[in-house]
Amino acid sequence: MTEEQKIAYETNGFLTIPGALSAEELSEVRDGAAKAEAIWRADASLPGTRSATLEQVQAPIEYDNRLLALLWHPKVFPVVRELLGDDVSMIDNDYFITPPHTPSTHAGWHHDVGLGGIYHPLSTVMVKVFFLLSDVNANSGGTAMIPGSYRFPQNYKFPEVDDPRQMPGAIQMTGKAGDAYLFNGRTYHAAVNNESDNPRRVLIYNYGHFWMKIWQGYEPSERLITEAKASGDPVRMQLLGIGDAYGQRLT
Repeated sequence: MTEEQKIAYETNGFLTIPGALSAEELSEVRDGAAKAEAIWRADASLPGTRSATLEQVQAPIEYDNRLLALLWHPKVFPVVRELLGDDVSMIDNDYFITPPHTPSTHAGWHHDVGLGGIYHPLSTVMVKVFFLLSDVNANSGGTAMIPGSYRFPQNYKFPEVDDPRQMPGAIQMTGKAGDAYLFNGRTYHAAVNNESDNPRRVLIYNYGHFWMKIWQGYEPSERLITEAKASGDPVRMQLLGIGDAYGQRLT
């Protein structure tokens, strides 16, 4: 991480990486995402959410290896590793499609992680990465954040609002297709309604520590585990949960 990135992250609890994907990478990733979406739409038994506010292709890394490879993308993963440490691992992954003109938000204000009875403001338990596959402006349903809220006490009472944009102090994450942003799992955030004419498309990769369980429903398939072991790549194997529960670390 650059000094500018470190200061931005420590100040806000989130960080933007403009142009994380090159034009060629974005084209390949979009193609992989389109193929995953087509398979998912053709089979209603496949896991995910199908609603007026969110279409969620659960575990897109299972559909296309180009989406899998984003887990260790060279511009983004080193930042995640620096924030979490060498025991970093994947917790979950999703492809979110927010339909145009959503009637309401699919996720109000919340934290992604909280350990009951434990307050560690200087510890990073989880980091979530968003890769934008479409341009996102103030009307496109971008994620809203409360800067610095990852350091707030766990029992801090935020105001209740009907529209996420009404939250005092909130800012909205916008960007171009190919940009990425990441945030501490304790950062208070919400999904803003998509009032535009176009769907918002974003790939989401959530990371934690190796001793944490992969969220139920996101455990890598036997195919991904077999391919990871065959690759001999320690990063790929660790991110997919292969290793010793408490001693696994990258070197």
